[in-house]
Amino acid sequence: MSKLLIIEDSIIMQKVIRHIADSELDCEIDLAGSLAETRTLIAENDYYLALADLNLPDAPQGEVVDILLESNITTIVLTATLDTERRQNMLDKGVLDYIFKENQESYLQAVKLANQILNNQKITVLLADNSPVLRQCCRGLLEKMLFNLIEVNDGKQALETFEQHPHIDLLITEYNLPEMNGIELIRQIRQTHSRDVFPIIGLSACNDLNLSAQFIKFGANDFLTAPFVQEEFQWRILRTMEQIRLISKITDSANRDFLTKLYNRRYFFTRAEQLYTLSQNNTEALCISLIDIDFFKAVNDNYGHDSGDAVLVQIAGLLKQHFSNFTVARYGGEEFIIILNSLAIEQCSALLENFRSIVEAYLFIIPDGELKATVSLGAAMLKPDESLEEVINTADTALYKAKEAGRNRLVFNHDS
Repeated sequence: MSKLLIIEDSIIMQKVIRHIADSELDCEIDLAGSLAETRTLIAENDYYLALADLNLPDAPQGEVVDILLESNITTIVLTATLDTERRQNMLDKGVLDYIFKENQESYLQAVKLANQILNNQKITVLLADNSPVLRQCCRGLLEKMLFNLIEVNDGKQALETFEQHPHIDLLITEYNLPEMNGIELIRQIRQTHSRDVFPIIGLSACNDLNLSAQFIKFGANDFLTAPFVQEEFQWRILRTMEQIRLISKITDSANRDFLTKLYNRRYFFTRAEQLYTLSQNNTEALCISLIDIDFFKAVNDNYGHDSGDAVLVQIAGLLKQHFSNFTVARYGGEEFIIILNSLAIEQCSALLENFRSIVEAYLFIIPDGELKATVSLGAAMLKPDESLEEVINTADTALYKAKEAGRNRLVFNHDS
């Protein structure tokens, strides 16, 4: 697991940092109060990043930075001294950032930056640049920020690489590219990927004042004119990625049921239509299953709505765990819906029956104790020339038959 090393000699500030880190960080942290402790920890652990105080009892001149950089640990300096010359010296040495620790907010900023750098290890950047000097500069900064990097030197190759690698998360493109310039490259990508989903940052060493407006107009999220300072480059990228994460978080929240955190009915139909189209184009199997909690009204009547909500949340957790590779949604009330794609009838039946037996054996925890519950399931496979609405209706009919037959059972449309 990725670990963060925080170097701070003040015991009080260590406690402050520990509190902030525990609430903000998604990784383990180690604390060191001296150069000697830092050496010991580096020898025994692997760190993706270090937040380092420049003034330590046994290293008052920032010697700890040299030790960290020699160990290939990305380093952010924390200092109580505003010294422009020293700041530039640290950046020239290769530290990622130089943060003035003025108050608790400074530590919060540093810890949030550490979290972003941690996330960067999962992010792939496509760098399209034909200038050897500018490309080398960008490469060094991106690697220091721990991004995964793919490099190309012309626009056509950039577009082909983007289409071949769906895991690319960010494009940084220069304007003067052979084959296809940076703006045309952006125009091509924006036909299928909006700026709210896929971020693009434009670059240019030209003095054309209109370029930045053109880049933004045709779909770039941001633009940088070279030469630029290191801090501007990294903070523009980090800000852009943070905006994309926030938009993604808001979008995901809008697509989720408030109580169960499963997808909501609206999102389900959007996703189901996509899978339905794919199944029609590729003649792949598609199964719809409707799941209903048996006698759920009695749970609410006998134990209260808080208990009913507790059962719904736990059922949702079991659904997410059991059908983690498929789309599951709360369909309404105590009813859920699943779309199983690319599976044969026998596989779908086995998965659904296994889920039914898991619920039957499960002990649900409610405010006043525990209770048992069961579910009824109806399922249907998509038939040739059948609409999505029709297969859902067939699954709903199968669910009705499962209830009529005594509940706590699965009825597949082909069983009836």
